[in-house]
Amino acid sequence: MVRYKRLVVKAGTTVLTNGTRKLDETIMDGLVKQIALLHENGAEILLVTSGAIAAGRESLGGIGDLPDVHHRQVLAAVGQNHLMNTYTDLFEKHGLGIAQVLLTRDDLHDSQRSKFVLDTLETLLKRGIVPIVNENDVVAIDEIGDVFGDNDMLSAILSSLVNANLLAILTDSDGLMTKDPRLDSSAKRVPVVKVIDNISESIIGEHHNPWSRGGMRTKIEAARIATRAGATVIICDGRVRDVICKLDKGEDIGTIFVPS
Repeated sequence: MVRYKRLVVKAGTTVLTNGTRKLDETIMDGLVKQIALLHENGAEILLVTSGAIAAGRESLGGIGDLPDVHHRQVLAAVGQNHLMNTYTDLFEKHGLGIAQVLLTRDDLHDSQRSKFVLDTLETLLKRGIVPIVNENDVVAIDEIGDVFGDNDMLSAILSSLVNANLLAILTDSDGLMTKDPRLDSSAKRVPVVKVIDNISESIIGEHHNPWSRGGMRTKIEAARIATRAGATVIICDGRVRDVICKLDKGEDIGTIFVPS
């Protein structure tokens, strides 16, 4: 039996690339295996994935570093195909079908459109298909300019929409730290957060990774949204071996944000 019946798993760019400038298929294969195992044991899982722009940068080579929004849209358009083909191959090895779901802010903020989204997601889950969700960076200038924040906010709103039991935000850190570990080696992981408003501004830190968007600030805001909707939220290092399965077993990994 699984601890969490319905999970939203958000995999950030730094996890899917393992800190490099291209997709790390070993990391992705590990995440897919875990999703397949939990699915086999009765869990319903929605995967919110980043990585399209990184995949596009890999495909286009040296022209992949221009900063303007339209260029990032080109990278997303090229990379989305590569990203989904990779997921298709990995999930097929476990006999699982996937469905691509590209969303914009308006899709989830408009009541009628969000109902259509929910109906589609519920039908996919009932049929045993894994929805793979991403921002529609190709057409949504606002989203590519950090409205969702590297899919953190998207995953939180999605968790609220589908009444998820757990939102697992997989990133490149152990979770929320007492200090910025880049500046202070004495920093320790905060194991549990019961009241998000009590988090000190000084421990949130700044975002330093140029290949992804978001940072701890957007993850905390995502946790605020999802916990208010009743979901447990865990921010943890997505590169830890069998991380999703360990979360489902209740192992002490990452920072747990308790539903409010």
